Amino acid sequence: MKKQWSKRILMTAACVLTAVLSAAPLYASDAQGKVEDGDVQVAVDFEDGGTGSFMTYMNGGSCEIANEDGALAVHITNCGSLDYANQVYYDGFALNKGCIYTYSFDISSDIPRKCEYRIQLNGGDYHAYMSDRIDIGPDVQHVETDWTMEEDSDPAPRLVFNLGKMEDMAEDPGEHCVKIDNISLVVKDASGAEVLESLPAYPVLTLSQTGYLPGAAKTAFAKGDGEEGEQDFAVVDESGKVCFEGTFAAAAYDRASDERIREGDFSAFDEPGTYTVVMRDGGEEVSSYPFRIAENVYDDLFRGAVRMLYLQRCGTKTDPAIAGDFAHGACHMAEAVVYGTDKTKDVSGGWHDAGDYGRYVVAGAKAVSDLFLAYEAFGAEMDDIGIPESGNGIPDLLDEARYELDFLLKMQDEESGLVYHKVTCYAFPGSVPPEEETDTLVISPVSTAATGDFAAVMAKAARIYADIDPAFAASADDAAMKAYAAIKDTEDHEGFTNPPEISTGEYPDRGTNDERFYAAAELYLAGHEELAGDLAALYSGNLKCGLGWAGVGGYAFYDLAFAAPEGLPELSLELKGRILGEADALIKKSEKDRYYMTLEKNYPWGSNMSVANNAMLLLFAGELSGEEAYRLLALRAVDYLTGANSLGISFVTGYGTHTPEHPHHRPSQAVGKAMPGMLAGGPDVNLEDSYAKGVLKDQAPAKCYVDNEQSYSTNEVTIYWNSPLITCLSAFLK
Repeated sequence: MKKQWSKRILMTAACVLTAVLSAAPLYASDAQGKVEDGDVQVAVDFEDGGTGSFMTYMNGGSCEIANEDGALAVHITNCGSLDYANQVYYDGFALNKGCIYTYSFDISSDIPRKCEYRIQLNGGDYHAYMSDRIDIGPDVQHVETDWTMEEDSDPAPRLVFNLGKMEDMAEDPGEHCVKIDNISLVVKDASGAEVLESLPAYPVLTLSQTGYLPGAAKTAFAKGDGEEGEQDFAVVDESGKVCFEGTFAAAAYDRASDERIREGDFSAFDEPGTYTVVMRDGGEEVSSYPFRIAENVYDDLFRGAVRMLYLQRCGTKTDPAIAGDFAHGACHMAEAVVYGTDKTKDVSGGWHDAGDYGRYVVAGAKAVSDLFLAYEAFGAEMDDIGIPESGNGIPDLLDEARYELDFLLKMQDEESGLVYHKVTCYAFPGSVPPEEETDTLVISPVSTAATGDFAAVMAKAARIYADIDPAFAASADDAAMKAYAAIKDTEDHEGFTNPPEISTGEYPDRGTNDERFYAAAELYLAGHEELAGDLAALYSGNLKCGLGWAGVGGYAFYDLAFAAPEGLPELSLELKGRILGEADALIKKSEKDRYYMTLEKNYPWGSNMSVANNAMLLLFAGELSGEEAYRLLALRAVDYLTGANSLGISFVTGYGTHTPEHPHHRPSQAVGKAMPGMLAGGPDVNLEDSYAKGVLKDQAPAKCYVDNEQSYSTNEVTIYWNSPLITCLSAFLK
C-alpha cells in the first residue's frame, strides 16, 4: 500500500528546505554558559607549589617558569626582538559578550621594565579583547581594572603576559626574573551579558551531500530509535514527487558518536537527478540536504580538490580568473637563509602546506605520492580541471605535481645530496595574505625523513615523466640517486626536531626505515635493479603499511605488489598479502561502526586524512584482488567525508549544503570566507587546541569537531589531507 506523505513535507523537500538542518544557526539556542555577578572565571594564587597551568610561548626569546615563594617566577634569559618573544599564558575560561569583568594580579620584576598584559583571542590574529602596557620593577604592585567584553562571546580565550623586547629597551637587559601572583578574573556585572551558547544542533538525518553513483550503495542515516510510525522514509525529487519509498532498519548503537543510528537503504534507486530524503522525527517532518545521483557525480568535487593545490601555490602570482577572491601576488620570493649559516638559497615555489605558509618536504612528498597514485593506479588523466596548464596535453595532476617537484629539487643540498626538511619563517604569521608574510625565510636543517621521501618521489617522477619531459625525468633520477646514496647506510633514524628559534610545524618522525625502503623501492622500479639487495635488507615484517607523512611504507608496498617485478617475486607476494590483511582488518572494524568507518573510537588530529588513507588502502586491495567489497567500503569513506557522518557536515569547503565556513587557514581568514575545495581535518578526540578543549570536552569521539578558525586541531587544512581525497575520488570518476 502506498504510504501517504503530507503535502507539507513534499513541499519542504521540493524547496530544498531542511527544517532544523540547513536553517540551523551556527549555535543552537540552548545555553551552556550563563553567568552571574561574582562568578569567578580565573583564580590562580600558586599556593599549591605549582605553576597554575600556565604555559610558555617563545618566539626568538628564552624563558622558563617555576613556582618560587608561592608566585609564578618567569626567568628570562633572552628578550628576543618582539614584545611577545617571551609569553606566559593561561587557557581554560570563557568570556560572555556584554559582561563587565574585574581583572587583577600582582606583579614585580628584579629590574625595571615594561610588561604587556592581555586577554585575547586564541587564534587567527590573536587580537586583544583588553590589554595594557605597564612599568614594573622590584616593588610588588597590584594591578586591577574593570573592562567590558565588547566582542562576541568566546568559549576559549587566552590570558597573556608578554615579556619580550619592549619599546623602552635599547638592548637586551640580560637575565632577570618577573614574578606574577594572585591572578583573578571575576564577573562584576552580568546584567548585559549574552549567553555563551552551545555547539550547533546536528541534523537527525544525514547522507552524502555530493551524492551517489548509479549502482552504488546509498544510505541515509537517522538518529534515534524512532517513534511509532517513524520508520518510513522517501526519496523525493525537485518537484516534490516521491520516487522511492523505504523503511529504516532497526536502530543500533554507534560507539564513536555515542548515538543510536538507523539505516535507510535506497541503493535500488538509480535514476539520475537531484533529490532529498524525507522522514518523520518526533512528530516533525524533516528533510535531508539535497544530493545527486549521476555517473559524473564526483567530477566537480574532484576538480575543486585539485584546484585547492593551485590556490596553495607559492612563489607565483595566481590567476584571478581561477582563484577569484583568493588570487594573490607572487609571494615568498626572497632567498632563504640556511639555518645556522650565512648562506642563502633560492627555494621559491611549491605549495603552501596548510593554514600557514610553510613548505615542508615530507608533507609535499606525501601529497605528490597521492597524485601519482591517482594518475597511475586509477587513470585520472583530466586535462580540463581549470588550472593554468589545463589543455596542454598533459594530465593536470602531473602539471600540479610538477610544480611541487620543481620546488623539492631546490630543497636538496647540492654537495651532500641530503634534503632540507622545510622552509618557513621563524614563527607562524598572523591572518594575512601570503604576499604579506615578509619575515625572513629560514631553511631548516636536513633530515633523513625528508631525504628518503624526496628520493622516492623523484624516482617515481623519473619513470612517470620519461616520455613527457625526458630532460626533467633524467634530472629527477639523478637527484633521487644522490639523495638515496646519502642516507643508504645512515645511522640517523630519529627524524627531525625544530631548532630552538623556529616554532613552525615540526613534522618529526621517530623512525626512518620506511622512508629508505620507499626510496629503494621506487628507484628499483625506475630501473635501478641493483637495489634489489637493499630492498631485501631494509624490509622487515615490522615495517608498517603507512600512507601518511610519517609512515610511508604503504606506498612502496603497493607499487611493488602491483608491479610484481620478476626479480622480487617473494617480496612482492608478501607485500600483496600484507595489504590484503590490512584491508580485511579495516572491513572488520567497519562492521562495528554504524557509519561504516574504520577508526573505531580513535579519531586523531587529521582524522579525515586517516579516513581517506584507509580508503586508499582498501582501493589498493581492490586493485590487487579484484574483490569489489574493498572498493565499496572505500566509497563509504567518500560518503562520510561529504556528509554521511554524525555531524551532518560535508568536510570539503564549498562542496555541499553545509560545509566548514571558518577554517584555520590564513588566506580564508584574510579574505573573510572559506577557500573552496579544502578538506578540513575533522574530529580530534585528543582536543589539541584550547578552543576544542573549551567547547568539545563532553563530546563523543566522532563529534570532536568545531567549525571555528581558532580550532587548528580540528579545522585546519593541508595539501596532504586533500591529496588522499583526490586519490579516492579518482577511483570513481566516470
